[in-house]
Amino acid sequence: MALLGNGLSEQLESAFPWLGHAGSGWAPVAAGFALLSVAIVLFMLVLVLKQRLADSVRRRNEDRYNLAKFSSAVMNSGSMIAITDCEGRIEYVNERFCAITGFDRSDAIGKPLNILRPAASRNGNPEKRGNDILDCLQPSWEGEMLCSRKDGETFWSTVNVSAVYDNENAIANFVVSGVDITELKVANQRMEQLALFDSLTGLANRRLFLDRLEQAIINARRHQCQVALLFLDLDQFKRINDTLGHDAGDMLLLTVADRLKSCVRSQDTVARLGGDEFTILLNDIHDPQSVNVAAKNILRTLKAPIRLQNQEVIVSTSIGVTVAPGDSEDPENLMKNADLALYRAKEKGRDQHHFFTEELNQRAIRQLHLEQELRYALQFDEFNLMYQPQVDLRSGEMICVEALIRWHHPQRGLISPDDFIPVAEETGLIVPIGNWVLRNACMQMKLLQQLTGCDLRVAVNLSARQFRDPNLELVISDALDASGLEPRHLEIEVTESMLMDDITSVTEQLSRIKSTGVIITIDDFGTGYSSLRYLKCLPVDVLKVDREFVRDIPEDLNDMEITSAVIAIAHKLGLRVIAEGVENIDQKDFLVINKCDYAQGYLFSRPLSFEDLFKHFGDLKDNALKRA
Repeated sequence: MALLGNGLSEQLESAFPWLGHAGSGWAPVAAGFALLSVAIVLFMLVLVLKQRLADSVRRRNEDRYNLAKFSSAVMNSGSMIAITDCEGRIEYVNERFCAITGFDRSDAIGKPLNILRPAASRNGNPEKRGNDILDCLQPSWEGEMLCSRKDGETFWSTVNVSAVYDNENAIANFVVSGVDITELKVANQRMEQLALFDSLTGLANRRLFLDRLEQAIINARRHQCQVALLFLDLDQFKRINDTLGHDAGDMLLLTVADRLKSCVRSQDTVARLGGDEFTILLNDIHDPQSVNVAAKNILRTLKAPIRLQNQEVIVSTSIGVTVAPGDSEDPENLMKNADLALYRAKEKGRDQHHFFTEELNQRAIRQLHLEQELRYALQFDEFNLMYQPQVDLRSGEMICVEALIRWHHPQRGLISPDDFIPVAEETGLIVPIGNWVLRNACMQMKLLQQLTGCDLRVAVNLSARQFRDPNLELVISDALDASGLEPRHLEIEVTESMLMDDITSVTEQLSRIKSTGVIITIDDFGTGYSSLRYLKCLPVDVLKVDREFVRDIPEDLNDMEITSAVIAIAHKLGLRVIAEGVENIDQKDFLVINKCDYAQGYLFSRPLSFEDLFKHFGDLKDNALKRA
């Protein structure tokens, strides 16, 4: 034990007490074991220290590698990145930051991060003030922010902020990253513009208008005031659009939009629903009379001449008005009310405004029921035809009959055409009804010819919707083919008002009708404003003088002059003339003196059923046989 030294010996004896009491024979063995144990401990200690040293070196290498990777990622990131101290002073920016903002590193390092704050915001402009970028330096924040480049140009950026903590868990740095989203913002604004605003005029569209209407109703309820909704429709816009072209039509709409905006206050809304339909929302109405004044001002303003393609045009307007909450508090109901009032304004002669009333609503309900009943009438064959004779004024013979539709309702009895034809026109049912009249008139006339041997023609009126059908000549040909009636025995009557659209398209349509071999008559001539210059170019055969000019003959000298002039002009153009509404012998004598060709009216006959018409020609045939 002495070989180990006194100190080590004492430690071994303390650790292994049996060594000190062992016999002298065991002493060398015990000392050997002790030395071995110490060697093993020392060896293990060396291994542990070596492993710890290796781990430390590896961690330092990994840290260097990760730091290199982080630095490379930051430097080459597609996002702009800035690292600030805890107070927002910039300590580092990457290349992308410099490229987007225009600041060099020397411009940015040491400066506060709010060098990116727009000048308008720094100057305290409340309308352009956004989030202060320094306010966003929080442990974790993300959002969008309006920023400024070095040259003052603003841009939108997404911003993400993360905090870096020191050993004492205090914030040492902030890492701020961002992406320029200006193009995305602009695209979103354009999409919003398309979604909420009319692309031509820049006015609010239907979607935005309905939203503002809802808000206005809520506000009116809260502040005990009213809201007025105005529906506007330009009179004869289609004629101007077709005559001068779509570019002129667009210019007209832009002019109307500007004039409407000049007629309202800043808190009001002007919208374009489509075509030539505009709406106006008048907010905070306390005096109902002010709505009436506003409507009259709009009518007067829009009627001022507008110059289009070196021509001055005057456009009148029809306006329907409804008021909330008096008429309704539901946006859809208000839109319906204003639409009903608009149609009433048109019916009263256009160029005026009309307020919604409950009577209009009840009328609309009746028309809805009438529309449903019209559909049933078509389905269950509740219509029939009457025929009013047209006579040759020279011979007195019946040469043609005008087919007139009648509706015998199973519960309500006979319904006047004046009651159901306008509803049929508005709903589009006039097309199948008109086609029914055409087919049945041809079939019944062919049957009458076969039964009596008469050489009678039948005249059928076309509706405006039928006349615009591009396949009309096929409908006419099918009716002729199905009945076997010769085309020369069918007259197609079109009203003068149908000819007031684009003369080129009207001429083309009349030519297609004429190609079927039928006779074409212009009905109600003199009530419109068609040009005589156009009249000579149209492929028509007969002019029908409107009953308005015949009714007061011979008392009204003006009507006599107009009628005689129409007859003379028609004959100069090679057209035949028929006068309708002849009720007395004086009217007949005047027409004979002025060489009118044909006449129609109660003086000659009231409308006849097919049975009465058959009886009339049957009697003529029997009398002829008896004379023979």
